[in-house]
This record gives sequence, C-alpha cells and structure tokens, in this order.
Amino acid sequence: METMEKKETNPLFEQLQQPDIQAALVSLLQNLPRFEKNLEAMGNIASFGLAALQDKQSMQKYDELVRSYNINLETLEALVGLLEKLPKLLKQVEQLENLIDFTAAILADQQTIDYVTSSIKSYTEPFLKKGQQGFSLVKEIQQQAQSTTKPLNLFTILKWLKDPNVQQSLKFVQATLTVLNKKAD
Repeated sequence: METMEKKETNPLFEQLQQPDIQAALVSLLQNLPRFEKNLEAMGNIASFGLAALQDKQSMQKYDELVRSYNINLETLEALVGLLEKLPKLLKQVEQLENLIDFTAAILADQQTIDYVTSSIKSYTEPFLKKGQQGFSLVKEIQQQAQSTTKPLNLFTILKWLKDPNVQQSLKFVQATLTVLNKKAD
C-alpha cells in the first residue's frame, strides 16, 4: 500500500497521467528520427564551419574579400539611411510595378489599343488635314512660279501694292521691323 501511495503522490507519475503530456510524448517519439537527422545535419554544418575557420587559406581569402570593400562609418551611415528609406522606396517600386502591369494589360488588349488609336487619330486628323492643305498650297504656288515666264516690271509691282492682301503683309513686315529695332536698342 505504501508503494501505491508513493506512486500516486509522485509528481512525475501525475504528469504522465495527463492526456496532453502522453500525446506530446508519443509525438516526440514519432519525430525522434527526424530530430536526430536534423541534429546530425546541424553538427555537420558546425564541423564545416570550424574546419573553414581553421583553414588558413580560406580565412585569408575571406579576409581579403572583406578588406576589399570600403566599409567605414560613412558607408554604414549611408546603409542605415538607405534602410530607413526602404519603405518609401518599396511603395515607389510597387507603384511602378502596377504601372508596368497596367501598361502590359493595355498592350495585350486589342480593343483598348484600337480605342486609343482612334482617339489619337481623331485629335491629329484636323492638324494633318491643315498640314496637307498647306503643303498643297505651297506646291501649287511653286508650280505657278515655275510656269510663269513673264518678267516682272515696276507697273506689276505697283499694281500688287493696291491688293489688300499685299497691304496687310507689308504692314506685318513693317511692324516686325519696328519691334525688332526697338528690341535691338
């Protein structure tokens, strides 16, 4: 009876009687092979690290590599400043990424491309028509000038001076000369 009472009052025995402790022990026992492999892998990594630290050639190469970088207080301060700005930089990169995704989606959608093309065409068409009209006018004037064989005389020029279009053009030339003379002074 005395041994029975000792078992019941034994704190270890009481803990082992709890179902969650029993389940944890079963799980631990089931995972024990995996834990052993992980511990062995960690031991291998630690052994490799120790061997690398004891290898003078490897340590010399790492030392040369570290010394080749110009790491000083100014560099570290710049690194800290850059790290502080990373959230803002991340937002900008995300916005740029969204813009790129949006542009890619537009370029992949033929209907949107057709709509944009027709919109641009509707805005530029009047300018193109005026440009074509101006080009046609210049070409016609050039052909007229080349086809005229009659020499110019003073009476023809005096007759032109009475034309309202010539008068307006001459007034424009006179005003231009007046403004340019004032600017030169």
